[in-house]
Parts: sequence; structure tokens; C-alpha cells
Amino acid sequence: MSTLQTLAAVGELRRDLQRKLTYDGLWAAEAKGNKGGRRPAVAADKTSAVRTAYLEARSIAALARDGTPGTSAVPAPSWPAASTRRPSPRPGSG
Repeated sequence: MSTLQTLAAVGELRRDLQRKLTYDGLWAAEAKGNKGGRRPAVAADKTSAVRTAYLEARSIAALARDGTPGTSAVPAPSWPAASTRRPSPRPGSG
């Protein structure tokens, strides 16, 4: 076996071990009740209030003046039925 093959085999073993340990840690955290991922930047009640105001045709500038978080801090809504969508800002644009 050449040196290159030996190094490749060691690299594979290292990658497999790292993957196994990562998954073991994730499973252990899940068993303890920990949830992975980034925590929300804004509380859920505030997010829903901003989303509702936005869908009621309030402008982003008005939301910013009220001190509510900007749209970058609020997850994009999963759009409801067409009858409750926010109206188009310009006539004929949608």
C-alpha cells in the first residue's frame, strides 16, 4: 500500500469518526430536549403582530415609525389565500 493510499484511508477514518461523534452529540441533545438551530431574533407574538399589520396593507415605513422590528427580523410569511393578500402597491402591477 502506498503512502498516498494510507493517508487517504486515515482521512476517511477521521471523517467517519467525526461524523459519528457529531450525530451522537445531536441525538444526545435531542434526548435531553434541546432543539438545534438559531433562536428567533424576535418573539413569536411580536412577529405575528407585524405580519398581520403588513398584510393589512401597513407600509414598512409606518411599521418602522411604530418601533416594530424591520422586515429582516421577521420571517417571510407563508402567503394565505389570494383574497387576504396584501394589495399591490401600484395599479396594474399584479
